[in-house]
Amino acid sequence: MTLSTQFITIITMVVSGVYLGASYHTFKRLERLWTSSILWKYVLEMLFWLIQAAILYFVLFLVNEGILRLYIFLAVLCGYAMFKSLFEQAFGRIVDTLIRIVLHIYRFIYRIVEIFVVKPIVFIVSLVVVCITKVFTGLYSLLLLLLKVVGWPIKVIVSILSPLLPKNAKKYLHLFYRFYSKIKRKE
Repeated sequence: MTLSTQFITIITMVVSGVYLGASYHTFKRLERLWTSSILWKYVLEMLFWLIQAAILYFVLFLVNEGILRLYIFLAVLCGYAMFKSLFEQAFGRIVDTLIRIVLHIYRFIYRIVEIFVVKPIVFIVSLVVVCITKVFTGLYSLLLLLLKVVGWPIKVIVSILSPLLPKNAKKYLHLFYRFYSKIKRKE
């Protein structure tokens, strides 16, 4: 490996250390938003470090064909330390500002969708339900009125013919009367 390749590798690994610090800071800042269980927290942490190791090794592979040396680990550690001492506070403010902006945009979009999509759909569905209920109530009232109008002449005829009927026939009609009285009580 030539001296220029080693120099480029060290500079790249220092920058990769800064990147690693920034990505870990961002991960820790966002972690509380999506972790609710301890198991899920550990799974995400393992995935984060595996992805970061793959990214760093890919960068190392592009720079010096993936040759690992002790100074590469030291360069990454120096880059991480540089991030912690020089850039962490400013980067933290930038990340917090970006998170606030994204949350405001999310809330704005959520309210727009709620106002222009969800509420009209709820209004239309409730209007349809109310209209259908009113139609069925009107049809039920009309049916009851029709039964009363049709039932009144039958009732008059039965009251006229009732004294003329034999007692044996009244027993069978008595069952019909119980059924009719149940219907009448439900009005």
